[in-house]
Amino acid sequence: MAEPLTFEALASRQYVLSSAENFVLYVLLEATAQGSANGAGGGRSPLNLGVVLDRSGSMYDERRLEFVIEAVKFLVDNLTSEDKVSIVAFADKAQIIASTDKVRDKNALKRAIDDIDLLEIGGGTQMALGMRMAIDEVKKNLTPERLNRVLVLTDGQTYEETACLELASQNRDQMSFSAMGVGVEFNEKLLMRIAQDSHGKYHFIGDPSEIPGLFDDELQGLRAVTLRNGRIDVNLSQGVQVREAFRASPEIYALGTPLVSDDRNVSYEIGDLEAGVPGSVLLTLVLPPRRPGPVRIGQATFHYEAPGVGERSVNTDVTVEYTLDRTLTSRVNGRVMNLVDQVSIAKLQSRAEDELKAGNVDRATRLLSNAIQGTQRLGNIKATQALTGLMDQVKKTQTLQGKAAKTTLLQAQAVVRKTQMLDPEALKEFNKPE
Repeated sequence: MAEPLTFEALASRQYVLSSAENFVLYVLLEATAQGSANGAGGGRSPLNLGVVLDRSGSMYDERRLEFVIEAVKFLVDNLTSEDKVSIVAFADKAQIIASTDKVRDKNALKRAIDDIDLLEIGGGTQMALGMRMAIDEVKKNLTPERLNRVLVLTDGQTYEETACLELASQNRDQMSFSAMGVGVEFNEKLLMRIAQDSHGKYHFIGDPSEIPGLFDDELQGLRAVTLRNGRIDVNLSQGVQVREAFRASPEIYALGTPLVSDDRNVSYEIGDLEAGVPGSVLLTLVLPPRRPGPVRIGQATFHYEAPGVGERSVNTDVTVEYTLDRTLTSRVNGRVMNLVDQVSIAKLQSRAEDELKAGNVDRATRLLSNAIQGTQRLGNIKATQALTGLMDQVKKTQTLQGKAAKTTLLQAQAVVRKTQMLDPEALKEFNKPE
């Protein structure tokens, strides 16, 4: 049976200097599911969704609640008879608007959504209560054949942030969580952690009118999922060390401190794969010196679940050739180095934010300047504009506390974290020797 995906290991350099101590090599491990990127053609998994909506007092600002109602009604209209959805609203309390076993009448469900502002649930923000209710509803229809996801939308700081993280972590093996933040008052670090730790998506919504479009993006992404529960296992050869690990696409974020077991194995979960959208991990490896010749420095295995087939896996070797010829080691893989540069820019932006919070404005400005030079070199116009706007705000306000500055920061985070895929012509420039 032909594999429904491609899985490859690409090293930043084919040749490694034999005499070098602690030679740094970047390795991209990338899986891409085959099929139509829009979810058309072939079967798809039915959906099992829990929608968690903030209905605190601030949601009435800027017509946020109106756009949420419009978005959820759109979602209901686009569900099939096989899909399941539950809708929960929260403030100081949480209440189920629609249970998974009462959604066959779409008109009745939409009337219930229209009445969300009539609920007597207070005006605060207890997101964990809403998440817990939605999780319980999703579990009523939990099956391996369904795509199980909780969508959380909020516009403010919540009580019991630790409880929110624990709920996502405790249930990540059964469902993923996508988190949407509206405005500038929410805790973006919390929402990012919820989404990243459970292999969902994080969205920053600067303009409330974007809410329906993001619900549409979530729905289309779920429709396009063709492979489930992806995991990359790597068995490293003796002497090879992992210095850093990053998710490299479709979004960029750190995967934490690598934990290499005694048997030289390390594992990275990457979640579900949408057709045509690469899911990849970028490793920074440190290699020991060796005699000249070809060497397998590791073996990578991609584990996944295919609808109607069950669990499967595919292997690929990570190989390089040791050499004493320094001219050979100058040849680089353009695609890998482009992603290395994008990850480096994301790290610079994050470090600049940390420096600014510590009051080190000059350091933050220098880091942002370096990041902008990187985006200009890559030709990433959107990221360049976003980071330039952020640096202008930093120079102007010396802080990120104001609404305009915070909005600019959140916009920059969103743009820099999204992986930019280069076309083949652009890659030719990266494939030239250094």
